[in-house]
This record gives sequence, structure tokens and C-alpha cells, in this order.
Amino acid sequence: MTDSDKEFLLITEYFHPDTASTGQLITDLAVGLRDRGLDLRVLTSQPNYHSGDNEKQPQNTVHEGVPVKRIRAPQLRQSSLVRRLFNWGIFTVWMFFVLLISQTDKEREVVFVSNPPFLPVAMWLVCRIRGWDYTYIVHDLYPDQPVELDYIVENGVIDRVWHVMNRRAFLAAKHIVALGPVMKERISRNAGPKFDESKVKIIHNWEDEEFIQPMEKEDNWFSEEHGLVDQFTILYSGNIADFHDLETLVEAAAEFEDEDVGFLIIGEGDNKSNIVSLAEELDIKGDTVEFLPYQPWDDLPYSLTSADVSVVTVKEGFEGICVSSKLYTAMATGEPVLTIAQPDDDESRIVEQFDAGIHVSQGDVDGIVDAIERWKSTPELVEKQGKNAREAFEENFTVDESIDDYYQMLTE
Repeated sequence: MTDSDKEFLLITEYFHPDTASTGQLITDLAVGLRDRGLDLRVLTSQPNYHSGDNEKQPQNTVHEGVPVKRIRAPQLRQSSLVRRLFNWGIFTVWMFFVLLISQTDKEREVVFVSNPPFLPVAMWLVCRIRGWDYTYIVHDLYPDQPVELDYIVENGVIDRVWHVMNRRAFLAAKHIVALGPVMKERISRNAGPKFDESKVKIIHNWEDEEFIQPMEKEDNWFSEEHGLVDQFTILYSGNIADFHDLETLVEAAAEFEDEDVGFLIIGEGDNKSNIVSLAEELDIKGDTVEFLPYQPWDDLPYSLTSADVSVVTVKEGFEGICVSSKLYTAMATGEPVLTIAQPDDDESRIVEQFDAGIHVSQGDVDGIVDAIERWKSTPELVEKQGKNAREAFEENFTVDESIDDYYQMLTE
């Protein structure tokens, strides 16, 4: 069989112009694989992410050489859990039937991401019916995530049935992509004793090394505009969800109320109102802690490099359930990374391995305060760890490096 005899269908809820991190990553992946010669098409939804361009897109388009087909079903802007559940259900069912009745003269392999949560089971079933191979990219591990968020009861009926179905999806996959060693271990446990863990390949997510480059605050218009140049600034930029422990960060910020230290939180999400309320209760909103909405795409190279330290944070219990894509962006900025995570989490392991910052456990307010005071009083440490972060990023977590790994895996 030649390459021209095989086609790949990439199934993803998020794709350009959606600004969800999954959409950005999968867009990079599709374009990169197509550029490397893979016959690949994308099946996706209409833009619906809360930070994205919600303008309806044509059903059939081409994005940087990649043929893109979007479902006709209605999609709601994702401003609540109920709306997300609606979108997830519609997208999953629609894709199942589209693939079930689709025709092709070529050998086909389906590639899909673990979002929406019900998609892997649907893709396993339709690929089993049609006799297709599939590659399962795990960005978030289900049902582990909703269990940790207390959305469903651990060992309850939904949890047990979902685990059984996901186990079948793991067992039947041709390839499985995990984002780190801890995630790989958790997938292997979930998949059961019959699982061949050699089919799991660790491929890290990435950032574009040309798009995000280190920049001195004095040369950064965003730092100037927001008064960040003359203070020591801690930056969090991204989704503000229940599985990001920003509470510990804000509580630590209260310890710097009378010092020349500022915290900037950029983003939106279901938990933002709670984080803003906490800052108001501590009487530090607008002084020590500033909040901004998501920034325009073209401004990201400046907003993301506007501080002295970048923050990556996950909720306790999420070890191996996800690996924050913000980690690679934070390392790309050339700033030390404050990682709020368990010591054995993938994010903490990477930061410690490359001496690219400091990791602190969730809830450890004193640990965050100590880390910031250490950086503030030791500029050479900030410079050293920032340099280490950028060098480690360039050597391990660039877009070309990761997409090369995907290409080699899919073409074997």
C-alpha cells in the first residue's frame, strides 16, 4: 500500500478559528501533517468556544491546505455547563452517523481527541462497525476528570459504565497518545491488565517558537501599557476553570499587598467570578491583583511575555488526567515557571527536570510566597531559570518536534 492509498480523518470539536487550546493545537497538527504529505481531512463543529470567533463558518472550507468540513447541527456558545453538554451530545451523535454512512475508496484511519468526553466511545463503536483503525489522542482523561470535579460519583453506575466503555476504546486503538509519563501510567491502569501499553506513545503538546519569543519588559508595549515594568509581576493567562487552582495564587497575593509585587490574571472561564470574588474579599482586586479578559490573538506574543514569572496551575487530584498546554507556552516566554501542582505531576516533573522554575503543591500559600520572595531578591535566579525554560522548550517542546513525532507514529 502507498501513502496515496490511505486517508486520515481528524475528528475534533475545536478547530480554527476557535481559540480553545485544543483548537489551536489540533489546527497546528492538521496543517503540519498535511504539509508532511499525509492525506488528511478535518471534520469539526461550528466555532462555539466562549473566547472564540462565534461567527458561523461555511460548511466546507480549506485552511492552509487542509480540507475542513463542519457539521450542520446547531451549536451554542459555551458559556455554561448545560450548553457544553448540549454541544457535546450533538457533536458526538452527528459524527457517529456521518462516519457510519460515509463512503471512501481508500483505506481509512480515524484520528480523534478525547474531547468531547463521549467522543472516544462513539469513535470506537463506529470504527469497529466499519473496520477502521483509529488513533486516540488523550488531552483529558475521562471519566476521571468529572469524578475529580464531583460531577459524577466515584464508583457510581455512570463512572463504572463509562470506565468499561473507555477501556474498550483503549484496547481496540491502534495508537494512543499520552501527553506525559504520568498520564501514560494512568491510561494503562484504566485500560486494565490485558492492555498493551507499548501502543501508548508520549507526545507532548507544544508552542510555536516563532510566535512566542522572550522579550524584556522594558521593550514590551503591553508591559508599559499595564504598568508592569517597575514591579515584579506574576502572570496567569488562560482558561479559569474549576480544575485550575487559582485560589492558592490569589491567597498568596494577599501577602504582597504592601510590596512592589503585582499579579495579573488574564482569561475567562466558569470559575472566574469566584476568583474575582475572592480577590475582592481579600481587598486586593485592582491593586495587587488585576484581571483582564482574553487578549486578541495578535497581542499574545506581548501579553504572555509581559511579566517576570508565568504561572501554570492544576487542581489536586488531576495527576495524569491532563497536562496543561500552558506549560509549554510559559517555557517559551523565557520566564521562570511557578507550577502549582503535586510533585509527581507531569508539569512539576518537567519544571524540576530542567530547573525551569519552582513547583509548589496546591494550597501551599507559604510556598508560593517563599518562591516569589526568592525570585524577587535573586534576579540572577530569575534569569537562569528563564533561560533554562526557553532552552528546554526549544529542545523538546516545539511545534515541529511534536508533529514530526505524530507523523512518524501514523506512518510507521
